[in-house]
Amino acid sequence: MLESTAHYGAGAGDAVGSAERNSNMTSAMAGPTVARELVTQVPIVMDRIALIDSRGIIVAVNNNWMALAEETGAALNRVGPGMNYLEVCRQASGSSAADAREALSGIRAVLKEKVQSFTMDYACHTPVGQAYFRMLVTPISYRDARVAIAHMDITELQLSRDRSFSRLQEVGRRLINAQEEERQRISRELHDDMGNRIALLAFSVRDIMKQRSKNSGSSMHQLNQVISNLTDLSNALRNLSHCLHPPLLQYLGIGAALKMLCEEFGKTRGIRVDVVVPPEFKRLPYDVELCIFRISQECLQNIAKHSGADSARVVLERTPGHVQLTVSDTGKGFIPSDAIQKGGLGLVSMKERVQCIGGRLEVNSSAGAGTKVRAGIPLTEGIRSVRVG
Repeated sequence: MLESTAHYGAGAGDAVGSAERNSNMTSAMAGPTVARELVTQVPIVMDRIALIDSRGIIVAVNNNWMALAEETGAALNRVGPGMNYLEVCRQASGSSAADAREALSGIRAVLKEKVQSFTMDYACHTPVGQAYFRMLVTPISYRDARVAIAHMDITELQLSRDRSFSRLQEVGRRLINAQEEERQRISRELHDDMGNRIALLAFSVRDIMKQRSKNSGSSMHQLNQVISNLTDLSNALRNLSHCLHPPLLQYLGIGAALKMLCEEFGKTRGIRVDVVVPPEFKRLPYDVELCIFRISQECLQNIAKHSGADSARVVLERTPGHVQLTVSDTGKGFIPSDAIQKGGLGLVSMKERVQCIGGRLEVNSSAGAGTKVRAGIPLTEGIRSVRVG
């Protein structure tokens, strides 16, 4: 009944069903009016119902409960009247074990009156494919029965959620692509237009200095200062252009781009950054490399602005079908949940960027203990390949 592969937290909701559908009960309790009385006692009238006593023994089930057992491949002699449902959950193994443990904990909590009800969603293999169910556990008081356990088929609801999530992922990817294209355009304008204008102005000043070599020392000093300022401005524009659209990433790959990023960061911020990239590290799909680079940028900026650390470490690792980026520092740390609630540190945008290509972002930090950010990304065929130009 709980041969599941995944679960999704959900709150208790109104039950769906009718009393007539549940009137046919297989029960360990005698009496011709058992079914009718049960329907009035159980606050969740659904297709698949079992009642258990304080020890977890199943005292009554309806026909649809047994049908669900057949559909999911559960042994009928293990989930019928007289069997201990808590033991069924406790002995679950394989892919269903995690969900079974959660179900066991929830049922016990209701039996001990620690919570008023318990709800969980879980995935289940059936002969016709993957199905999703919602289990609701509520207390009742009917003879020996103390808890009602009901299962509702939410396969269509979950599939609809999955489709919606996929659409949101696609929208997110398009927004990120649009952002990157705009960054690339601005980068070109900064480099081609503003950069060339500044360079031309610097050459003009040098020509003036050569032609007026007899100028006073004061004038020559001022002109030299102008050239120095123009050079600094030109370097700043070049760095900004590279941050917006790093050419090394596009042509040499993430390894070279990360090393250059950390080297320039160390020079401008005065923070030593150790970069660990295996020498045999091969090119990744462009979207993955771009994601890794942007996450690294954001992490380094956070280190400079908030951590107070004097050193950091960037590690890039690759295993078959997976790549992981780890950025860590020895700074003052922070509480991730507080930062997310305040909308700071760019954690939300980093998480969304990683999720858009099917990855996962983890942030481990605490006050005074530094911070470690991990981005794990699967390497699948659905991700775009390397592009150049």
